[in-house]
Amino acid sequence: MSHINRRTFLRGAGVTGAVGLTGIAGCLGSITGGGKTPTIGVAWVVPIENFASMMEVPELQDVLPNLGDKYEFKSIHVSSTPAGVSSMASGDADLALMTTVSFAHAIANQAVPQGITAIATDFWDAHPDYYGFGVFAKPDSPINGPKDLAGKKLGVNATGTGIHAVYVKELDKVGIDPKTGVQFVELEFPAFTQAIKDGRLDVGIYPALLAGQARAANFKRVFRSQDVFDRGYPFAYNVAANKSLNKKSKAMSAWAEDFAFLVDYCRNHRDKALPPAAKHFKFPVAAIEGYFLTNKDYYRGEVKMDVTALNGIMKQMVTLGFVDTQRDYGKYVSNKYLPS
Repeated sequence: MSHINRRTFLRGAGVTGAVGLTGIAGCLGSITGGGKTPTIGVAWVVPIENFASMMEVPELQDVLPNLGDKYEFKSIHVSSTPAGVSSMASGDADLALMTTVSFAHAIANQAVPQGITAIATDFWDAHPDYYGFGVFAKPDSPINGPKDLAGKKLGVNATGTGIHAVYVKELDKVGIDPKTGVQFVELEFPAFTQAIKDGRLDVGIYPALLAGQARAANFKRVFRSQDVFDRGYPFAYNVAANKSLNKKSKAMSAWAEDFAFLVDYCRNHRDKALPPAAKHFKFPVAAIEGYFLTNKDYYRGEVKMDVTALNGIMKQMVTLGFVDTQRDYGKYVSNKYLPS
């Protein structure tokens, strides 16, 4: 069975519904002589936007070359990247989606026993040809540019994060004190549009998945990441617990290979990949097809980690006060688990 996806085999045999894939893994492993198949738990925050979440979709699981043979997949939906770090620290997750600031803080605070290593890029921000986090206001708002934000209520999912840093860097640039010159209001992303319409927020910063809401409401863009940063930078990464890398090295490599495969598969077969993903996560198909893996999405052209670019953005996070100390993040990155 080494050349057959075990998940497809089990479904065809009509046994997945009764036993479950993880439950039968050990039994099937004894048949094939492989022993119990390791489970890889992956924590993610935003469905579809965080690419690893796509591995939860049954139709996409069927195309992965290693899932079911070399590892089983455990999907862990968390509320934030710090929650993902906590999931790794407790041993529940082997990998977690982290962004610039959460990655730096997890390293600085030694939040995960035995440490962490970033093994694959999820997406970049501020790429000139793709989406950058956008700050939007109502069509009739007097806010037309960053200078007009003084004294206003700014919606953010959480302060002290990489997304919050987009605001802070731009406010610094136009001479507004980000601590005293504006009011940051923490709110979940899906609530931004109604809050802006109601006047509870003056602006909100939108991820790619929900920017379509702002465009549909004819909101005007006040600024975007490309106005803030002079070049694109890696924003989100799939980070592994070193303990898992040591104990499940082959399974982690198999997961990384499947992750890279899935990115290419979805890019080359959008018509097959996006409808089941939209259905699985209960999003309108048109909303997903209108942005995901288009120029309205983030840049996802390379899954390997770019250490030079990572060190560059982390240096800016130090300058902005989001990270205490600059370090060589190359010590916390490895591309060896990805296919060459």
